Amino acid sequence: MILRAGHTEHAAVADAVEIASPAQRVQLFPYGTWTGRNGQGPYSIADRAHAERIIAATAAAQGPVDLMFDYDHQAVRAPAVAGQAKAAGWIKQLHAADDGLWADVEWTPAAAAAIEAREYRYTSPYFLHDRKTGAVTRIINAGLTNTPNFNLAAVAASALNEEQAHMNELLMAIAKALGLGEDATQEMVMAEIAKLTGATVAMASAASALGLAAGADGAAIASAITTLKDKAVDTSRFVPIEQLQAVNARLVVIEGDKHAEAVASAIAAGKLAPASKDWALDPNNRAAVASFLATAPVVLNPGASTLANVDLKSDVVTDEEMAIASSLGLTKDQYLTARKEDA
Repeated sequence: MILRAGHTEHAAVADAVEIASPAQRVQLFPYGTWTGRNGQGPYSIADRAHAERIIAATAAAQGPVDLMFDYDHQAVRAPAVAGQAKAAGWIKQLHAADDGLWADVEWTPAAAAAIEAREYRYTSPYFLHDRKTGAVTRIINAGLTNTPNFNLAAVAASALNEEQAHMNELLMAIAKALGLGEDATQEMVMAEIAKLTGATVAMASAASALGLAAGADGAAIASAITTLKDKAVDTSRFVPIEQLQAVNARLVVIEGDKHAEAVASAIAAGKLAPASKDWALDPNNRAAVASFLATAPVVLNPGASTLANVDLKSDVVTDEEMAIASSLGLTKDQYLTARKEDA
């Protein structure tokens, strides 16, 4: 079907784009030159740059209105036969790919059901072209049809091939990133990913054990381990805590015994009054007693007692006792309290 207008012509090209399922992307044109079964043409799209110009011209003509997918080109024929021109779908985006001009299609539920039921199997674009050269200039719309005019790759197969090619490229990229060869199979890639997953879990556990932040990489973990090794403790230089506790307990006993001997010697030497013995033996006073005995003068005759003629419960304090109390840093009242407690 051709409608002439000046130097351009309208043409419907029913490509053999078989829709086994309502594909979301269909090829409208290949690159190159083609002639229809009905003898129309030749038509051509030279290359990707040519396709880009077609897309730009179509967008300029359409403005914000989506391109329509109809049934059997009814949008073109309906005015002549007073018929309907229901939409089968809407072209949301045109793409200039390496192998031709493609369209992203949003099918209506009815069209999708018809395609699933194989009531419609092919697509056909309706377009403008240069009358002299046959070069495609702009897309008008496209239609579902069962009478293809041109032999192009079936849309289901093309979409599948394109998707498969994309998946193959993705698989090769992942294989390369994993250090595998170009002949790596999907099973090999998945096995390598499984190893990495286990390694990731192990690294996360190691990072946590080393006190590193979540997500620490291998370099950070290795650095932390090196630092830890540098700070490793030489266990041969230490003893078990139980042994250390036992030694400390023994030292406390030895120090207590030595202090008791020092107090007894001080009393015998006349440096400390017998009445101060309990005070002097109190562990809390050990440091003060040691300091006092280091410089204390003899205030009593060796072996004598200032308390021989003193009522221990009285408030009487002899001069000798006061001298001792002063040497110990005690007031009279503090001394009397201590003496009465010993009585």
